[in-house]
Amino acid sequence: MRCLLATLAVFASAGVFAHQPIMDMAPRWSGGYGLQTRFEHFDDETVTWLEGVYTWDRSVRATFKLPYQDGEIGDLILGVPLKKYSNDGAKTSNWSVTPSVQLPTGDDGDWDTGLSLAYSSETPSFYQLYDLYSWGDRTGLDINAGFAFPGKGSGTFALWDVSMLTSRDGDRVQTGPVFVHFRKNVMFRAEYKALVYERDSNWSGGFFNVGIGIVY
Repeated sequence: MRCLLATLAVFASAGVFAHQPIMDMAPRWSGGYGLQTRFEHFDDETVTWLEGVYTWDRSVRATFKLPYQDGEIGDLILGVPLKKYSNDGAKTSNWSVTPSVQLPTGDDGDWDTGLSLAYSSETPSFYQLYDLYSWGDRTGLDINAGFAFPGKGSGTFALWDVSMLTSRDGDRVQTGPVFVHFRKNVMFRAEYKALVYERDSNWSGGFFNVGIGIVY
């Protein structure tokens, strides 16, 4: 069972590494902080994540991600996203570099490291995110792009996701819709990705993720 949990944690870590709390979108101010919880279901297994963020400056922040499955806590992931923001009228964008380390906090846990390079931009009507990452022997690319629908103190995003991963354990490509909604300081995200290509990864079925976060 522990070997199975360790294997599942590897796949979960590879998937979660492409995204940062809270929902890739907040906070965008100095002294901001937040927590989110997410439920991932894939390959007939469910993993619950508790994740958080704190920003000393909007360009320098710290994150944590902690998985929980079958009554056991997995390996803690700590990250330091470093961002460079730019604004051009109604458009805002940022480049980010995120070094991360995995601590062996779970049973039979392992040390590991990763690095992510990401770009995102947003206008009142369009949002896009591109995240290229390396995690151990795994390399992946995650793309989110789609439409934004701003409201008064709220907003909704209808996006499409494409996720690609290659490793010694095999390769896979998944794609599907993403729905994001925020109102004041609460955010909700739901996504489904179907498996469209798989080679030697022993992966079956789709991927479903739903999460809720709060930010201050």
